[in-house]
Amino acid sequence: MDKIAILIKKLSLEVDKLSHPILEPYDLTNSQYKILKYLLMCPDNSVRQVDVERYFSMTNPTVTGLVQTLEKKCMIERRANPEDSRSKILCLTQKTHDMRELLFGLGDELEARLTETLTDDEKQTLIFLLNKLLPTTH
Repeated sequence: MDKIAILIKKLSLEVDKLSHPILEPYDLTNSQYKILKYLLMCPDNSVRQVDVERYFSMTNPTVTGLVQTLEKKCMIERRANPEDSRSKILCLTQKTHDMRELLFGLGDELEARLTETLTDDEKQTLIFLLNKLLPTTH
């Protein structure tokens, strides 16, 4: 029987496999999609790159590469942070705002496929347990 850490890694890889055909028509990877969805769920003009790094436990170079790619796709832009001139705020473009419902729908489709073998109660239990395992900094 696999240990919890191995099962979580396998599940992460399964999410990537499931998300690929769902996101590919929109020229998005799962990591790019996660950043866009996070920005969509936060108040406009409130997210710094370091916030994304912390939320997803990603390194600065990884997030920098993802942000640069999303900028090239005209989905986000970096703006000066009015509260700290040393940092930038990640802002969604109008193109991405116009895709808001589509992007949330893609996430719903991915989650439905991922959890199709679970009952509603099992889904709630899984969410509870995964949150319990995560550090409280999220």
